[in-house]
Amino acid sequence: MSYTINTNVTSLQAQDYLRVNADFYAKTINRVTSGLRIVASGDDAAGLAIANAIRSDRAVLTQGIRNANDGLSTLQTIDGGINNISKLLDRARTLAAQSASGTFEGNREVLNQEFQSVLTEIDRQAKVIGLNQGGDFARTLSVFIGGGRGATSSETITNGSVEVDLSQSAVDARSLGLSGYSVSSNSSYDLSVWDDGSPNDMQSALNSQTSMTFNLSGVGFDDLTVTVNLNGVQDLEGLVNAINAGIETVENSGTSGAVALRSANIRALINADGKSFSLVSATTAYSVEAGADQAALNLFNRTAAANVWAAGGLEARSFNWVDIGAGNSQRITITAVDDSGAIRSIDVDLDDTTGANADTAADTINNRLQNSGVAALRKIVVSEAGNGANRLVFYSTAKFKVVVHAGSASEGVNGGTATTAESVTNSSTETTLNNSNGANLSIATKEGAEQAVSALADAVRKLGEAQAAVGKGQNQLNFAISLAYTQLNNLAASESRIRDADLAAEAANLTKAQILQQAGIAALAQANVAPQAVLSLLRG
Repeated sequence: MSYTINTNVTSLQAQDYLRVNADFYAKTINRVTSGLRIVASGDDAAGLAIANAIRSDRAVLTQGIRNANDGLSTLQTIDGGINNISKLLDRARTLAAQSASGTFEGNREVLNQEFQSVLTEIDRQAKVIGLNQGGDFARTLSVFIGGGRGATSSETITNGSVEVDLSQSAVDARSLGLSGYSVSSNSSYDLSVWDDGSPNDMQSALNSQTSMTFNLSGVGFDDLTVTVNLNGVQDLEGLVNAINAGIETVENSGTSGAVALRSANIRALINADGKSFSLVSATTAYSVEAGADQAALNLFNRTAAANVWAAGGLEARSFNWVDIGAGNSQRITITAVDDSGAIRSIDVDLDDTTGANADTAADTINNRLQNSGVAALRKIVVSEAGNGANRLVFYSTAKFKVVVHAGSASEGVNGGTATTAESVTNSSTETTLNNSNGANLSIATKEGAEQAVSALADAVRKLGEAQAAVGKGQNQLNFAISLAYTQLNNLAASESRIRDADLAAEAANLTKAQILQQAGIAALAQANVAPQAVLSLLRG
């Protein structure tokens, strides 16, 4: 080995080792004081990236658990509301059973007043908990929790969400079959009186006819003619029974339309006032066309020029139609919102064949709606206002929109005046029909009470099904929360293994670093004085 004075290699090496030991000591101090193995990204860049991803997943799961607990609280509130409605149904059944007894000698009107207030309260509470028809929660609810896995982003979102289906769980009076979409008879006639010499009794309304006819159109059936035998009818109960017998005759005719009519279950019921009646369906939008039958026109308060009465619930719209000539066309877009909240639309293109007249256009549009495969669109029905009125009537049990696009010459809507897309509801020729919001069951008569007893038994069953759906949703969320907590704990353990310091090992490293640092300083001191040995060579 050579001896030099200018360059003390040993000292330089000692300084380098001392620097390394000082870095090791500082890093160990940082790990001990922070509790983290990765203090800076340079400590473990790949590990830090994985740990950060895990931490992000934990943040999502933490919020997802809050979401699930919020959903669980909502379902528990709904469950409490359904329990209240169950008690209200118990009271309604008690009143109906009392009124249905032939030995009851009290005032059925008093019973019916309380009965109607019970149904009103059922509707109110259903709205409060969001389970009325079209309510906030009467649909499929998606609660995002996180923790899902999938080949695509959409699969990851789907697998990390819990679907609670309450779309068939509405519990208002209409959904329970205690009221329905209705067409009421002309209130100017007192149908509880046969003949008192005035122009507003039943005999005047029926125009002394021995029969009457009217047409029913709805989901899956179009212009089915109902013939009512009026022979022997001299009171409101007899009229209601005759109308129902006429409807049942059509239902039993064996055609596909008859099957759809039976499914709609349209029935005549005596109204609570005891002076009028309503045609009611609990679930289906439909229309009544009186044609030219004077008795039907009187009963349904129609004129020959506008003789369609729509029972469409929330929406019913009518507008003018002009026959499409050869070579011309017209497009109509119909839009509705399904149970999940998604907007669903269909375009119907009409020409001189499919839209030659209002009746043909109605058939074309109905076929497209019924074959769309979309439940929200299938609820919409179109009828042609006959007897020369040349109008199209749209109606549904839910909200919808009809847009008439600009067409070629002699287009079929609004007299061919549209030059830009316009909404029918904003059209100057559009008419809002006299559709009823609904008619409740009545126990003002023994017969009505008997119908109510039967309907209430079915309502209890429907309410039980709705409550079962809510209970199933609660169980789904409870299981999902349990899994989310398991995932959260395991993710925390995984992140800890990557990010957290092993303090037992770091304490040993700290002691090691302290000793190395002290030894390094001592060795550096020796290395710094080593060149002095060269002086002994110079003394000789």
